[in-house]
Amino acid sequence: MKLSSIVTKLWIWISVLTLIVIGVAGIVHTSIMDKMYYGLQTRQLTALAIKVASLDRPENDSQAVNLKAKLVSDLIEGNIMVIDKKGIVQSFEGFGVRTEDLASFATDPTHSPLTEDDVTELLHGERVIHKGDNPFFNTEVLTVGVPVTDPQSPLGAVIIHVPLKPLAGQLSVFKTITVYSTVGGFFLAITLSLLFSKRVSKPLRDMSLVALEMANGDFSRQITINSNDEVGVLADSLNTLSSQLQDKLAQLERLDQTRREFVSNLSHEMKTPLSIIQGFTEVLQDDLAVDENEKTVYFNNIFEEIARLKRLITDVLDLKKMEQGYEDFKMGYVDLKFLASFVQGNFSTLVEEKGVKLRFQISRKTPYVWGDEDRIKQVFINLVDNAVRHTPRGGEIVITIAHKADYVRIEIKDSGVGIAAEDVPMIWERFYKGDKSRSRTQGGTGLGLAIVKKIIETHGGHISVRSKLGEGTIFTIILPTEKKLLKGVSV
Repeated sequence: MKLSSIVTKLWIWISVLTLIVIGVAGIVHTSIMDKMYYGLQTRQLTALAIKVASLDRPENDSQAVNLKAKLVSDLIEGNIMVIDKKGIVQSFEGFGVRTEDLASFATDPTHSPLTEDDVTELLHGERVIHKGDNPFFNTEVLTVGVPVTDPQSPLGAVIIHVPLKPLAGQLSVFKTITVYSTVGGFFLAITLSLLFSKRVSKPLRDMSLVALEMANGDFSRQITINSNDEVGVLADSLNTLSSQLQDKLAQLERLDQTRREFVSNLSHEMKTPLSIIQGFTEVLQDDLAVDENEKTVYFNNIFEEIARLKRLITDVLDLKKMEQGYEDFKMGYVDLKFLASFVQGNFSTLVEEKGVKLRFQISRKTPYVWGDEDRIKQVFINLVDNAVRHTPRGGEIVITIAHKADYVRIEIKDSGVGIAAEDVPMIWERFYKGDKSRSRTQGGTGLGLAIVKKIIETHGGHISVRSKLGEGTIFTIILPTEKKLLKGVSV
């Protein structure tokens, strides 16, 4: 592991904190154990001293007193010292010292383990407790002195001395267990902290790898989220960012592809009329026309191709404006009955030449719609023109306008050649022409339906199409009657 990695840093910090906590806890625990152990020993010795005092009834036989003291000292492997109310030693047994080896007074600094202050406190009814080195016994002892409170008893106090070394040995066993437990707990803690560090840092390492992949242009990688904490939220944010960037990249690629196709299609659409204009112009320039009638035909062809180019450029500019949101719509309430009458008059000559019928079915209660009159008129003209040009002689085109709730439903139905199922989703694309053989003879630019769809959507409406080869086509338009966008209206 690298020292600079987050796993190592996290592991070291957790290990150091664990060592500090365990060390402090061990010290405190040892100190408390030491106090508790010696406190327990002190209480036991105090209870024993009280029992010894109660056993020492007034007796004139000093040998009996010494015998009792010897039995107790052998039992505890310590020393029993009994003094009377004047401070005179009555019995002293243990540590290889007997009563006859000791001075008469317990306060003798040369031949007594007690100080003058200790004896004074005992004779005044206070307990004496000492722990430490005793010069008389030449070792560390625990001393517990208990005064005899019975006024009938000639005894003044009972003092017990026990060596600290055996007690310390027993305590050291517990301390050793504590040390081993502490060391074992520390190693277990650092092992678990290593595993914990790896687990906690894994999402961060995964995020780092994903970020590097994103920097290299790969936005498909995702992080597995196993928690709902801040790290999980960060991982989810990075996943969301990756998905959004992937979507944006796909959109940019589609946009670039659309741009290339648009330029290619526009170049193709402009190349043909320009070639025709150039050819007819060269014929006229070289004076190859036979007569004036032929020249007129050439001039008319040139005029038609120029008009076609003009329509193409106009359509491209209109579509571009609408896509960029710069459309100059003049919104207001539009009378669809008036528009229908205009369209019917405008196509009267063409439908007569084509030999088709154009019928309008308009509800009397049809309200005004909110929109740009010229743009809605452009939609009608475009769709009706397509219907007329693709409907064979003897066919019929029916335009139905009906009012439903707060919108108007317009249906343009023809009995023409129809549209192939595979072409239906593509008819809204710019420059798309399902019937390649008819595209030029029928004068289309390939932008009409794309413009129609954009106009309807800009008005807050919807447009859809249903068609079947040999049975005709139905365009359905939904337009709002108020100043609002339609939402959730099925067409």
